Amino acid sequence: MTDYSKIKNTYKAELKKYAKRFKEFPPDHALEAFKKEYYLEAVGVLHGFIESQMRSILHAYSTTVINNSDEQVWDINEKFDFKNLTNILFVLQIIKRKEYDQLFSLNSLRNEIIHKYFYDPFDHNYIGASKKKFLSIFKPAYDLSWKLNELNEKMYMPSEEAKV
Repeated sequence: MTDYSKIKNTYKAELKKYAKRFKEFPPDHALEAFKKEYYLEAVGVLHGFIESQMRSILHAYSTTVINNSDEQVWDINEKFDFKNLTNILFVLQIIKRKEYDQLFSLNSLRNEIIHKYFYDPFDHNYIGASKKKFLSIFKPAYDLSWKLNELNEKMYMPSEEAKV
């Protein structure tokens, strides 16, 4: 067994102890969770995946277009949250207004679901986000996740067509 194989097998064994693995690519896992009405999981996974794609796109832009070194930008890039990444990518014109609005809506839905999951106001019942609202935001965000993934992959390609 090569050293790489040992490292890979050790990593896989350790990962199984601490982290849940997705059965499918994260957007598809989120879609399956949505279909099973696991809305908290669906929005959490999709939001997390999109955030990682936006972070990677910003990193690619910074290192391939602006020519910053990884050392200059890596740790700072990791500090940006979903909302900041959305704003930055829009200002840099990497995403369009429609995509910006879709991302903003997903972030708002995620915050509503996560932060109000146990919300219990004194004078009325809080039911949560409607399925209609969830679907109107989730499906476009799911489609956008694939578009961002494709953009992310293109940003690292050495061809001129991959440049923003």
